[in-house]
This record gives sequence, structure tokens and C-alpha cells, in this order.
Amino acid sequence: MADNIEGGMISPTPAEVGHEPGHFRRVVIAWVVLSIVGIVIWNIVAPFIIPPSASNIANTDNLTINILTDLAIPVAMFVFVFLAYSVLFFRTRERPTEDPVPLKPRPGLQIGWLGFTGALCLFLFVWGMVANYEETAAAVTPSTLIVNVTAQQWYWSFQYPQYGISISSQTIELPANRPVKFFVTSEDVLHGFAIRDLGVRIDANPGEMTSTPVVTPTVIGNYTVNCVEMCGLLHSYMWEAVSVVNTNDFNTWITSQGGHP
Repeated sequence: MADNIEGGMISPTPAEVGHEPGHFRRVVIAWVVLSIVGIVIWNIVAPFIIPPSASNIANTDNLTINILTDLAIPVAMFVFVFLAYSVLFFRTRERPTEDPVPLKPRPGLQIGWLGFTGALCLFLFVWGMVANYEETAAAVTPSTLIVNVTAQQWYWSFQYPQYGISISSQTIELPANRPVKFFVTSEDVLHGFAIRDLGVRIDANPGEMTSTPVVTPTVIGNYTVNCVEMCGLLHSYMWEAVSVVNTNDFNTWITSQGGHP
């Protein structure tokens, strides 16, 4: 086989180039197949990993997790497949003795890559803005239930100012299909107030009042409020039960706590 010498560098002949395997085609096929397989597997196992949504906000959160994961799988597979293929087919056990074939610019490939990544980033930006608007757009109305939450090492206190009661118990009662807004603070260190099934997550800062978006529980059931910020020795024990009940049961509970429904 003859070699062409251009500018003092050895380059393969057209015949040799023609015998090169279709590396790019192989990688693209493997990437597409593995991406599809990964997306299918994720959508099968996701219901077993992500807690069921029990509020309007949790619906948006879970949908966002699914969409972003579906988009992240092809991006991750792009990196893994090209890396694995390069390691398997282009590695050398000894120091190379020849200069590599110089790469030639491919404007179409460069423009396509910038266009694809730019479109992906724009989509994520728009999705985040829309999801954030949906979660924060609901306004407080006279029918909104207000719950004041105070964190301290290592338990929660809950107040229902509309009913004149303050409790520190193992249960928070919330009425189904009624908007709720939590106002959260801390008496000592930083805590994190979270009810994952309801899509609620907000920092409890000492000396500062933070608030969650208005959330509407939609599924009657038992859930858990957890502290999700490391707050000291008994952090893992800082949890309380949350019960979402119908309106009649909620009014009965309010009365049992000394309030006036």
C-alpha cells in the first residue's frame, strides 16, 4: 500500500480510507439503541422510585422529574458510548509510532451540535419557568388554610391561627381539596421542612419566616413531614405524621384540639 506525503505528514490513501470501518455509524446506532432502552427502563421503574403525587404541586414535580430524566438519558449515553467505543477500538498498548490523521473541520457537525445543545438548554429553561409559574401562581384566598410551622431541635410545632390552636403532636391534619399555605421558621438552627408526597419543600431559617407555594392535597392518606437539612445529633428522628382527611374529619379533629371550625 502506498502512502501519500503531504506537508511532511503521512496520510492514508483513498483506498485505505475506504476500508476503514464505519465508526461513526456504529456509535450512533449504539447510542440510539441504548438511549431508547434506558428511557424504557426508566419509565418502567420510575413509579417504584418516585413517590405517588398527592397534590397539584407534586404532579408538576413528578412530571418534571420524568421529563428531565428522559432527556438526561440520551445525553449520558452519548458520553458513555463514545467513551467506551474510543477505549475499545482506538486504544494502543504501546506508544504510537506514527502521527494521527489530522482532523478536518466539519461545519455541519459543529452547527448541528450547537443547535441541538442550544435547543435543549432553551427547552429546560422554558420548562422550568412554566413549572415555577404553575407552582407559585396560586394566591392566598380566605378559604386557604394557614399552617404556621416552627422547627427546633428536634421536633416540629404547628399552629392553625385561623382556629386559635397550637399543637405539638405526631400528626398534622390537612383537609383534602382545600388550598394550604405553610409559613415556616426555626428557633435554633437551619432545618428543612418537606412533605415529599405533597411536593412541599422549604428551608426553616432561624429568625426568618419563609413560606411554601399554595398547595392543594388531592389524595386522602397518611404521609410524612421530614427535616431534610442536617440539624444535629437527632436529625434522623425529626419527622411527624401527616394525615390528609375529608372535610368532616378535619373539622372533628379541629374541635378535638380545642379549636372552632
